[in-house]
Amino acid sequence: MEDLQSLPIPLGEQMRKNRYRTAYLFLIFPVMILGLTYLGLLASVFFAGDSSLGHLSPIDLANEMMSTVGFWVIVAVFIYSLISYFVGSKMLLAFAGAKPIKKSDYPELFRVVENVSIAAGLPKTPDIYVINDPSLNAFATGRDPLHATVAISQGLLDTLDKAELEGVMAHEIGHILNRDIRVMMLAVTLVGAIEMIGEILIRMRGRSEKSNNPLPLIGILFLTVGVLIGVLTRLAISREREYLADITSAHLTSNPRALASALKKIAGDARIEVLDGKSSMAGLCIADPTASGHKYHAVAFSGDNKKPRSGIVAFWRNTWSTHPPIEDRINRLERY
Repeated sequence: MEDLQSLPIPLGEQMRKNRYRTAYLFLIFPVMILGLTYLGLLASVFFAGDSSLGHLSPIDLANEMMSTVGFWVIVAVFIYSLISYFVGSKMLLAFAGAKPIKKSDYPELFRVVENVSIAAGLPKTPDIYVINDPSLNAFATGRDPLHATVAISQGLLDTLDKAELEGVMAHEIGHILNRDIRVMMLAVTLVGAIEMIGEILIRMRGRSEKSNNPLPLIGILFLTVGVLIGVLTRLAISREREYLADITSAHLTSNPRALASALKKIAGDARIEVLDGKSSMAGLCIADPTASGHKYHAVAFSGDNKKPRSGIVAFWRNTWSTHPPIEDRINRLERY
């Protein structure tokens, strides 16, 4: 029997945690955006010198500018995030080269997804896509259980047996059931919005090239501090959601070893080349699809006892990873 740390968390508690995370993202990102905007305005006022202040103190001038600049920055981030939130899933599927399929083309895959969806109590079977790639990977995306999609690579379909396929699809449906697809979509779109607005602000120097233009400095803060905090938040959420989806898969199928067996196969070739350098989308996959992730998987299953499992090196790598160590996930499932 698994230890208490790895026992299934009640579904209601998982949903509640993800609602808190959603509220956290809605709260902390606007606060961070406004804070960085104000800091950039204040720094620009101080660097500009006394000639631009007039009768106002630096803080008063920054406060006055904040009422205009801060408002439009928030509006721009909100509009970009809103558009990305509603069309982001289709963009991600298109970027991965995933195509919708018919039940007549993949009857076994459809049966597996339908059966797991019924077992999970989803109100609707997710749309099913196949990625025409020989790699071994899969992911789920969407806003909620009514607007959800699961995608699997052709290579993984050809490699897994029925029990393993069921375990993988239960893992992806676990993301939908736990509502963490919405949390990840929000995290991805908000970080993307901060990065895009930062790049726009840096380019808004104006024809006069005045040194007291605060927008480039605000853009630099967005692309450094803002993106750093946003990415670390997204990565932390991404790592935890994989453990939860593994547990959910084991609970839905009552066969944790099938998913463990599938993960061992996936670790052999999870790389999807078009996702190299795209950590935002890489976090949606069942295993890290990037070149660095593929290299780590090769080392993890090489039998090399010198690979770091603890200490500063392991901590640093895990902090910047989209997924928890795949060997740890397999060990938890095998002990379940």
